[in-house]
Amino acid sequence: IFAHAKVYRDKLRAYATLIKALGAQYKLKEATDMCFGVLSQLGVQRQSSLPDTSAVLRDLMALKSSLEKLSDVELLNSREMVNSDMVTAMSFLQPLLLYNFLSNGEVLLKIVFHMLYLTLKYGICEESCCCLSSLSAVLCRMKDYNASERIGQLAILLLEKFQSRKYIS
Repeated sequence: IFAHAKVYRDKLRAYATLIKALGAQYKLKEATDMCFGVLSQLGVQRQSSLPDTSAVLRDLMALKSSLEKLSDVELLNSREMVNSDMVTAMSFLQPLLLYNFLSNGEVLLKIVFHMLYLTLKYGICEESCCCLSSLSAVLCRMKDYNASERIGQLAILLLEKFQSRKYIS
């Protein structure tokens, strides 16, 4: 598939399958590295050195405050992501949430932050609900139960808005 593809977009489904296979084999670093390689081809650049966890955590807390104040109506009326490269990028980042939730909380924070950034910059999409639910889980781990509950409610609203049956569990 990779050798015969005429354009990079033709390789995306194969990459998605390969990333999921690597994750299923618990080769999480390889899956994460491959995913970020695909993202760079889609125009989503990762900083050469990821910011330290304390900086990401600080920025997540600022976003958390904004999200807590967001009304249901405001969220539901948010613009939808129409940039196909960014929608694809979000779909590649989504499995990494699970892989890193299980193994690497530091990388998880950075992926959640990256997905939140894309959501805020380009609009909401199906995978935004996964990002919000992961943020809710992180906040619950930090014993910020009120914020966790509110952001979890926002995730459910998006799940219902997009009728994302593949993420209901």
